[in-house]
Amino acid sequence: MKHAVRSTLATLLVGVFGQRVLQLLSFLCIGRALGAERLGTYAQGTAVAALVAVLAGQGVRSVMARAVARCPGAAADLLWTSVRTRLGVGAALSVAGAGVAFATTEAPWFWTLCVLQVLPAAFDLKNLLDVAGRTRREVALETGTALLQLVLVLAWLALGGHDLTTVAAIGLGSRTAYALLALPAIRGLERGAAVAADAVPRTAPGLGLAAAQGLHSILCAGDIWFVALCFGDEAAGFYAVATRFAGAALLPSTQLARLLMPHMLHAGAGGDPRRTLAKASRATLLVTLPMLAGGAVTAVGLCTLPGAAFAAAAPALVLALLAGCLQHAGWQQSNALLAAGRDRAYGWTFAGPAVLHAGLFVAFGALAPTLDLTPPDAALCGAGLAVVAHGVYCLATGWAVRDLRAGHALPFAGVLRTSLATGLAAALPALLGPGPAVLPLQLTAGGITFAAWLWWLELRGRLRRFGDGLAAASGFRA
Repeated sequence: MKHAVRSTLATLLVGVFGQRVLQLLSFLCIGRALGAERLGTYAQGTAVAALVAVLAGQGVRSVMARAVARCPGAAADLLWTSVRTRLGVGAALSVAGAGVAFATTEAPWFWTLCVLQVLPAAFDLKNLLDVAGRTRREVALETGTALLQLVLVLAWLALGGHDLTTVAAIGLGSRTAYALLALPAIRGLERGAAVAADAVPRTAPGLGLAAAQGLHSILCAGDIWFVALCFGDEAAGFYAVATRFAGAALLPSTQLARLLMPHMLHAGAGGDPRRTLAKASRATLLVTLPMLAGGAVTAVGLCTLPGAAFAAAAPALVLALLAGCLQHAGWQQSNALLAAGRDRAYGWTFAGPAVLHAGLFVAFGALAPTLDLTPPDAALCGAGLAVVAHGVYCLATGWAVRDLRAGHALPFAGVLRTSLATGLAAALPALLGPGPAVLPLQLTAGGITFAAWLWWLELRGRLRRFGDGLAAASGFRA
């Protein structure tokens, strides 16, 4: 089967962009109806839903994705196993969460409906369908879910809705629709070759591995809560601005990581892990480091978009971008460990830096009253802690996969030239002086320069063969 690296990458970039637009429209509509304070409550509810889903699914999806790569004919059975495992854990968490909601909150049904989203989240097929060569099917499911949610929100607004519980029910209903549509997607894999019964894992991943990956995800997703606890709500506001822009800048790299993960897993099952890791690492650096360079020179302009007062968040944005670059590079190395079946190293390289990150928050939280930090400085401190934690993570995973780098030195020269050119091009419009047109000019100049260098290094004369090397190295051609 001919590989589809180009079409899969286009599907991820276009599909995820569409999803983000639909989700943003839903969020803005809800915000206009609820007002700032109640919107904050809604945001906390969605964060709780995401956190519970993380707790129920960590470790399961990664281990089952590896199993699909090793035994493609058992893909359907493996996906059912993944769903059953996450449903069991999610059911226990939802019962516990509902009990806490009714015992401690003034809006128990709102919080309960948020927690119940963990049940349809058990059917989330990201990574699993990717490894089975069905990325476009999953992107279509997620996009349809985002569109359904927007339609339901608009209907709620038309009926004059202001009820938080109804909004939570809309979220739960949208995810349930995803789960129902996921069922035929899983059944569609049952046409694969028959496999022996003992080829299909019937148990969840080890508790230690799941806990390690879950701790890493919690620290990444909930860092803003730790900043608020340690330094206060205002510092969290500056930190949120910095991390929101950093996340947007690194979104292409996030989708690239999703594209690369199936190749990493298939390389461990029968391809060339060394070549695949080298190509994945270079591609990640080629996307992230230019964003760091461009973000560093446009940080002040970006941070003033929500208001001039947030200009002081610019240094935190630069550190947040650096932390993201280190984290994304570490992801590729973690995937190499997972593909090689080195679960112990995979677990401790996640757990160690996450524990360090949490410990640093505790230490600085205890020292905060004596440090007398301003909110922007506190946000900068929080971003600095992320740099330290993700730096240790990147170094630890790099050490763990050192044997997979033999004979494949990473060509940094092209990456560094692209980054420097992008940063320089983004900086030049600032010489025109202050003005409303400067930031758009900077972003345009940086984007065009990055695209031009990317064309020169990767695509010039090789557009039709783009992705051939990755597919040949990994052996994944679906």
